[in-house]
Amino acid sequence: MPDKHEPQTQKPDNRGKNRSGRWMNRLIPLVAVTTVMLIMVGVYLGYDYMSARASPCEAIFRQTAVNLSTKISFLKTDGEIEIGREPLVELTERAQMTALNLKTCCTVLDAGQLNPEQFLQCKAKARAYEQRVDGIVAAVHTLASSGGKTATSPTVTPMNTAAAASPTPAKPVKAAEAKAAIKSNLKEARKISQNFNKKVRDVRRTQALETLDVMKPEHVDVSAQEQEPNNDLLSTNRMELGKWITASIGAGKDYDFYSFTTPPKYRDWIKIEIDNRSTTLEPRIGLFNSDKASIGSKHQTTSGANVSYVFVAAPESTFTFRASNYYGENVGAYLVRVMPLKAYDAFEPNETILTAAPITAGQEVEASIMDGRDLDYFKVKAGDNAKQIVVELTNRSTTLRPQLVLYNPNKTQILEKHNTTAGADLGFSGNATPGGTYYVRVSDYYREAAGEYTLKVTFKE
Repeated sequence: MPDKHEPQTQKPDNRGKNRSGRWMNRLIPLVAVTTVMLIMVGVYLGYDYMSARASPCEAIFRQTAVNLSTKISFLKTDGEIEIGREPLVELTERAQMTALNLKTCCTVLDAGQLNPEQFLQCKAKARAYEQRVDGIVAAVHTLASSGGKTATSPTVTPMNTAAAASPTPAKPVKAAEAKAAIKSNLKEARKISQNFNKKVRDVRRTQALETLDVMKPEHVDVSAQEQEPNNDLLSTNRMELGKWITASIGAGKDYDFYSFTTPPKYRDWIKIEIDNRSTTLEPRIGLFNSDKASIGSKHQTTSGANVSYVFVAAPESTFTFRASNYYGENVGAYLVRVMPLKAYDAFEPNETILTAAPITAGQEVEASIMDGRDLDYFKVKAGDNAKQIVVELTNRSTTLRPQLVLYNPNKTQILEKHNTTAGADLGFSGNATPGGTYYVRVSDYYREAAGEYTLKVTFKE
């Protein structure tokens, strides 16, 4: 039996301890989440700081783009009705261009090809554009707060975006004046952007001229597969006529340049073909002459479609063409070749009186006018007793509007006849000198159409 005076053992009170434990259990996840967030913020800020130090031009671009996009986001939310959808889209695109142009100026400055004064001019143009955006923000905020009635205009500074959201009343402004301010600022913003674009183009042109000595032309012969780089007129793939080449547009803005030389002797139709090997490529062909001047193009806007470009070329002439995606967005594989069509007749080349094709009296000559610029010259000798020459042209087309010109043995024009009806026949007669050589020229009267014909020259005694 225990002693009643002996102290009894009491059970410990765990309520405080349990309460403390529950708080700790709640606190640990909170601390963990907070720690992770702080680490992420620290990493982001560190990355942002390091990237800005590593690429100050990127930091300038980012700051300008963020400033402008913040203000334009407000306009998209509250200003589309007052501004209009299309002007708002243009404003957004030009804002992005402004940031990119400023980055370009900075990059060229870093390359040592732009002086600090020119860079300050670039910054001034970017700042001027931003000020016009600020003016539009202020006017839109005025209209939104006034409900189209007399209101107070907010004061917005170019470097203070918060002011655009919380304007400070300055003076009474009518809704009509705010709308006029929007229109005026949009117009000036467009003008500033266009001038800025011209400035940057001039900078790039100067940069290209200064580095031109290291950009040596490099043309590579190919016969089976495209070889990169062939992205400009100075670096082309030289093609062998009549052979397919496998190629691809590897990125949306990729260009493939090819060069070729037309066959000797004959003026002929040349066909450039792209056989699409994808379901995405919207093919385009752009043609350039030997002076690198653009002379035409052909395209298809259907993804996966084929395209061809046909033109008449002089013999032994060099051309370059560019293969690309029409909208500059999609990629795709393709086959490409250049084919001379051999569309000339058996009497070519006879484009001048000095290269006139010889024929005999009474011979039926089957020939053709290949295109509007084609001329066919023939020469025929009169008999010893000839007194009259008869020239007859039978049209074998529905397009040719025939013209005949007769030259005497001295190569002097003595007769001309024509018919402006497409597909019509034509003929004439004239005096002839016995034993003399006469020249006949056949062409389309308007120098536009082509077509086949039969020519016959006879002499009468």
